[in-house]
Amino acid sequence: MGITQTRNSTKLKRDLTKEAIDLALKGEWDRATEVNRAILELFDDDVDAMNRLGKALMELGKYEEARQALDRVVGLSPYNTITKKNLGRLAQLAAAPSPCKSGRKAAGTPQLFIAESGKSGTTVLHKPACARVAASVAPGDAVKLMVQGPALSVFTRDDEYLGAVEPKLGKRLMRLMSGGNQYTAAVIGVNDRRISVIMRETLRHPSLQGVCSFPSTSRNEQNIYLGEDVLRYVDDHEPEEGEDEGEGRVKEKEEGDRDDQWEE
Repeated sequence: MGITQTRNSTKLKRDLTKEAIDLALKGEWDRATEVNRAILELFDDDVDAMNRLGKALMELGKYEEARQALDRVVGLSPYNTITKKNLGRLAQLAAAPSPCKSGRKAAGTPQLFIAESGKSGTTVLHKPACARVAASVAPGDAVKLMVQGPALSVFTRDDEYLGAVEPKLGKRLMRLMSGGNQYTAAVIGVNDRRISVIMRETLRHPSLQGVCSFPSTSRNEQNIYLGEDVLRYVDDHEPEEGEDEGEGRVKEKEEGDRDDQWEE
């Protein structure tokens, strides 16, 4: 194979891989299945594509086909940790399939997974659901926030309880929601029954303009990079046009002063 052909082949694989991941982020599992199959027709030993195909087939409820795809990975890479997790989740789903799971959508936009200072935050859910329900969700799945008494609970799009937001943060968000703020959320990690969720402010009520939804103890938040099974999000806070660093610090201090009244 010539150098030019090799470069073209590498670029094609990179482009198809990006498309497959983008489709998974959008929850377009049928198309994701097609693209990953196309990759495997050209690169039949691509373990990552096999894992992606297995996941897409699981989301479509095609468990036997998913197992066949994942079994291929076991033959090529028997110690692949992603495959082991996918097979474990597949076993739980196949044993107790949940209705209305075929063709479900993910969170829809990668923007949700970009951590923006003060406007997004993550939580590990308290009082998580049983293993069957935990196995039915995956990173990228959109979830719903619902106030239930003293707790801010998280539900799947099929209205199954997943867990509750950490109490202190949950109480803060409930007060802000009662004041008119709106939020969206999605799963970013599932490990046994440990479920991690990212939440993002989508609307700030005019009366709460100086109140930060997710106070941070540090201006420089840690970047978190998540692969295909967990999505990437990065710190996206930059001064707005016409705002220098000094003005940003003043604005941050003013918001911090107003935040005090929202703390316990």
